[in-house]
Order: sequence, then structure tokens, then C-alpha cells
Amino acid sequence: MLSAVKNAVVRVATRRVIKQYKDQRSRLDPAYDGLPPALWDCAVSPGGRLLIEGFDSTELARSHGTPLHVVSHARLVKNYQNFIGAFRRHYDRCVLATSYKTNPLPGVIAALHEAGTWAEAISGFELWLALKLGMAPERIILNGPGKGREAIDTAVANGIQSINLDNAEEINWTAAACSRHDRRQNVGIRVIVPGGWTSQFGMSISDGEAEGACARIAEHDKLRLCGLHVHLGTGIKDIATYVRALNEVVEFGRRLETRHGVTMDYYDFGGGFGVPTVHTFDSWDVRMLDMGVPARAAFPEACPSPDAYASSITSIVKSNHQRTDGPPPRIILEPGRAITSSAQTLLTSVITVKRSQHGRPLLIMDAGKHLTMPLGWEHHQIFAAGRMHDADQGLFDVYGPLCHPGDVVARAKNLPSMNSDDLLAIMDAGAYFIPNQMNFSHPRAGVVMVRDGAVTTIRRPEQFEDIVALDSWGPVGNERG
Repeated sequence: MLSAVKNAVVRVATRRVIKQYKDQRSRLDPAYDGLPPALWDCAVSPGGRLLIEGFDSTELARSHGTPLHVVSHARLVKNYQNFIGAFRRHYDRCVLATSYKTNPLPGVIAALHEAGTWAEAISGFELWLALKLGMAPERIILNGPGKGREAIDTAVANGIQSINLDNAEEINWTAAACSRHDRRQNVGIRVIVPGGWTSQFGMSISDGEAEGACARIAEHDKLRLCGLHVHLGTGIKDIATYVRALNEVVEFGRRLETRHGVTMDYYDFGGGFGVPTVHTFDSWDVRMLDMGVPARAAFPEACPSPDAYASSITSIVKSNHQRTDGPPPRIILEPGRAITSSAQTLLTSVITVKRSQHGRPLLIMDAGKHLTMPLGWEHHQIFAAGRMHDADQGLFDVYGPLCHPGDVVARAKNLPSMNSDDLLAIMDAGAYFIPNQMNFSHPRAGVVMVRDGAVTTIRRPEQFEDIVALDSWGPVGNERG
């Protein structure tokens, strides 16, 4: 009885949330209502096909196959320029380091480096990739809780700009690497502040752990402490969250300068900035989906602009570091999703449509959870890429091709009438789709970049042979040397 009453109360409360959401959307600026393609700098052809930098998405799918990621070079560079431009208008000592973990496609990273970004690596692989791509060591930052001795040794050997130390053991490893390579290495401390990521990350300011690390670093003459690093989270759309946390970081930096004679060369404020067209699910969205109602979409105007972020964040550093004896600290930013998310689209074809007398029709797509992991916790716009002029005909549940009940792409999605071989375009596929993809009985997708009127393959579609390329084909013990 108690459970039934509780469920009834939850359903009533959920209906209120649904009504409030519909009321909010009804008052949206027409430019935002329905999240139209123009928000991604896309267009629609007279025949009703989604155009990406002028290229017909259905033709791209036909010529390159699906699943297929399509990267817009123009949008990628525009996102970078808009973001860093806003910060530099308020504070000219700002640099943006590309977050490799967000989208580790060499073609995407190289395009951003060409536009002017630094590199932010969090593993030995990413550091290797940055060097392989020709990034100057003085434009590389190494972060992360699990760098390991080898990555730190490589970083020191190459003289990268800075290593943001995450724990006490990394201090000793870095000092030992400096001795081996006879180098003096710039280092920062990754700090923990209220409202930011904790658990395995960084060292706390409040309990003295971070200041104690400063004293230990000072014991090593080949380590130069010159910065602080903090990362607050992901998909943050509240400027006040940044202001509260970064005030504490900068105040700590000033304390280090006063007490320990440290000169703060930089504050690395990480990333985590929200994307206007992506909404992170909360418990209400899950309840809505369970009731057969589509989850809430993003409200683009609710996401601060780069200029709004920049004005508040840079003012914290400017007001606390007004030096006369040298340049003020540099601000390093490491936004991933804010730069790459909206520049990439995943095209996926309908394998079959399953209809029954009970429940919603089902679409089985050739891209599933193995390629669309973020759709499990985020709402992304999904267009019927070849039927953009067709009116929605009802709700569909969209699944991938995996033999797994959890292979859900989207539930309760409003779409036009759909048939086999029709195409869906999953927007904002440029953040955490590529690094979270996996082989689950199916190859990984190919990637093309559209740039200056041309289409270039920047990752060929994986073949069956690629999936097993590292595996032994014979029974264990039968290999012969």
C-alpha cells in the first residue's frame, strides 16, 4: 500500500514537471524552439535533407556508409575562436589547451592545433599523440590522476610546459625523472575545492594537503612550483559555481606566494563548460521516460555565453594579481565539449522497423550503445536527416544492433514515419562519443571531415580484421616460436 501511494505521488509530481517544461518551451524564442539545425550551423535542402557545411547528409551516408561521424571543420574552428576570443577580450594572457580525452581523433586535434590550441594530455598515450602530432613541448600540459611513471618520465625528458601533480607520489616520480634527464621541470598542483570533483582527483586546500605538497616540492631543487590546476566537473551551466571555486583557488595561490615565495605563472581552470544544445538527465527525466514522455531537451538560452563565463572568471585573477614586477599569471583553459561537441554529427541508418499492437514502434539502428554511450545520460537532438520537412508521426523507441537489452539509443523520440534505410542524425556527437566507443560484435564507425568544400576521411571504418588484429587465432600453447 505504502509503495503504491509513493508511486502515485511521484507520478503526480512528474506530471507537474512535464507541464512546467511544456510551458517553458512554449515561451521560447522561435530560433530555439525544437532545437533547429541552424543551432549547429546546419541547413535543410529544398528536398528536406540535412546539410552539413552544404553537404547532403544522406549522400555522405550513401558514399561513405553508416554509422558515420561527420566533423564540420568550420564549426570546430568557430567554436574555438569564439571561446578563446571572449576570454582574451577580457584578459589577454589566456590560452586554450585541447582536451585530448574529449575527442582523441588525430584529425580533429590537428585541426584545433592548427587554429592555435595547446595540448592537454591525461595519459601516456595522449602525451605520445601530442608529440607525434608535432606539438611543441612548451605547449603541452600533462594532467590526470593516473599518469604513471613512464608518462611523467616522457614529459620531463621532452621538457613540456608543466605537469600538474595529482598526489604526493607523483612529486617523487617527477623529481627522480628530473635527476635522470638533468632537467628542471615546471609543475603545478591539482587542488580540490568545494563543488569540484574529489574522490581520486587532486589534493585538498581546506585540510592543508595541497599546502603540504608545496613544501615537499620545495625540497627538490629541480622542481619549480608555478601553477595551480582545478577541474570542477562537466556540463556546468552555472557561472556562480566557477566564481565560488575559483576565488578559493586564486586566494590559495596568493597565500603560496606570500608564505612560500612561489610565483604563480598560471592558473589552469580546466574545462567543464556546458553546451547550449545538450541537457544532462536528472531523476525527473528518467521518470518522464518511464511514463512514456520524451525527456527534456536543452534550453540553449540557459547556457552562459563564452563572454559571460570569461567576464566573471578573468575578473577573479585580475583583481587578485595586480603586479608591477612582472606579467600577471596566465589563465589556461581546457574545455573539451564546449569546443568539439557541436562540431560533430553521427549518422546512423535504420536496419528495420518493428511494429506491434502493443507499445510504441521500435527502430533498430546500425549505431547503438557501442557508439553512443553519452545518450545514456544526456539528451541530444536527433533529426530524421532525410525527412526534415516531414511532420512527426509519433513516438518511437530507438535501439542499436547489439544483442543486449541495454542497447537503447533513445526512448520516446518524436519522429516522422520511418522505414528501413532511413537516416537519423545524432547531433553533438563530438564529445565523449569517440573515446567511449567499443567493439561489441560490431566494428567502430568511420569519420569524415568536411572542410572548404571537400570531404576527407580522417578515420576509415573499422573492418572485421581490425577487431581481432591483436588476438591469437590458435589455441593457447600451440604457438611456435
